[in-house]
Amino acid sequence: MKKLLAFLFFCFLNSSINAQNNPISYSVELNGATATKSTLPFWLYANQFGAVSNDHHIAAKLGVFSDFNTKDTAFKTSYKASFIALKEAKNNSIVDELYASAQYAIFQLDLGVKHPNLLWEGLSSSNGNIVMSTNARSLPGYNVSIPNYTQLPFAKNWLTFKGNYSDYMFTDNRIVTDARLHAKSLYLKYKLNPTLELITGINHYVQWGGTSSITGKQPSSFKDYLRIVTGSSGGHDALGNEEINVLGNHLGNYLLQLNYSGEKTNWNFYYSHIFEDGSGRELQNWRDGLYGVFIDFKQPKAFISHMLTEFTYTKHMSGSNAPDDANGGRGMDNYFNNGPAYNSGWTYFGNTIGSPYFTPTPLDDDGISHGIIDNRFMAFNIGMKGTIQQLPYKLMLSHTTYFGWFNAEYQPKPTQFSGFLEFGLPKINQFPIDITIGTAFDTGTYRPSNLGGFLKLTKRGVF
Repeated sequence: MKKLLAFLFFCFLNSSINAQNNPISYSVELNGATATKSTLPFWLYANQFGAVSNDHHIAAKLGVFSDFNTKDTAFKTSYKASFIALKEAKNNSIVDELYASAQYAIFQLDLGVKHPNLLWEGLSSSNGNIVMSTNARSLPGYNVSIPNYTQLPFAKNWLTFKGNYSDYMFTDNRIVTDARLHAKSLYLKYKLNPTLELITGINHYVQWGGTSSITGKQPSSFKDYLRIVTGSSGGHDALGNEEINVLGNHLGNYLLQLNYSGEKTNWNFYYSHIFEDGSGRELQNWRDGLYGVFIDFKQPKAFISHMLTEFTYTKHMSGSNAPDDANGGRGMDNYFNNGPAYNSGWTYFGNTIGSPYFTPTPLDDDGISHGIIDNRFMAFNIGMKGTIQQLPYKLMLSHTTYFGWFNAEYQPKPTQFSGFLEFGLPKINQFPIDITIGTAFDTGTYRPSNLGGFLKLTKRGVF
């Protein structure tokens, strides 16, 4: 599978380069971060696409890319190759992005390793999706999508839709080697009036296949693939109760979003609801999810140009009745954990794939994560962007309370207050390098009190 993906990628990349005359852009970045403790404050390593660990580091990043052309043609292509070299506690080099994309009519194909689009000006704690954030590296695979809202023939202009269908590979060290990920989504947008839009959506993810060091080879035939796509039971060769329950580790989220477009401001209200089983899909855990409000003041150079407020809550988990209770309990959903087969849970290279507030276990001596330690919490996040004395800034403040597991809750409950502030410095005498400086801190009882800072130098251009 890996060899096939690599072969298809390079063939596709070659055709992309030859099929367009777009300018080829590049970016070179050098950055470093340090702190008063041996680790970095939370917001210096969270939501960085898994590019850095929480160690003090110096990193060099090189990227070459070409965006979709702007000509009015049916077929368009783009590509990117981006690599990072890290000097930290364990020196490392990683593929940040390596993909080729093509658009034809309303469809788009992405092949390789590609980051998701950054939403809400990068102020969201989880990129607007509690299950799929920007906290971990992007997985290699393919994605077929309708990326832009498209009008349905029977609906005139009041109903549009978009969605995707994709498959990926986990390439890190984990309990199940060569595990796969299937993902798909569907979003509907309803135009209520000239200023109001309502969006409803669903994302579905499944970890499946591979070989477990605990339970052996997992079902991975084409018939099994059809089962995981449709959420069917596992069949006679499935592990444990997967024979009667759905095959693989299923999870996902519902999205409910209301958009208001005003003369002076745009408002977006959104709710990302997490589910992992039938109780979640049926909203028995309706309290749990990511709640957010984003405001665009339509003044890019103002003191506050954008503002976001979020509340994340995961304490309920469909209640405290265990799933195997004699009374038919359907609670204790235990978000982002799965066992015994997919014991590494919803992690990739040691980072939580969803909201970074979910705390993963430290990597063991083999570099393997064993899931999530703390997944019952309540978190508030405030983010702002704007300009102070012609200096663009970004500010994030978050407060998190961790509750511990049912019937064994922490006493007292640990809390964490974390902050992040960055400034873009003006160019001096047309010095062709963008300079960004910033600081971050942690205080509370969950992580050590810590103060850190970073410096980033970036050069962009066109060949």
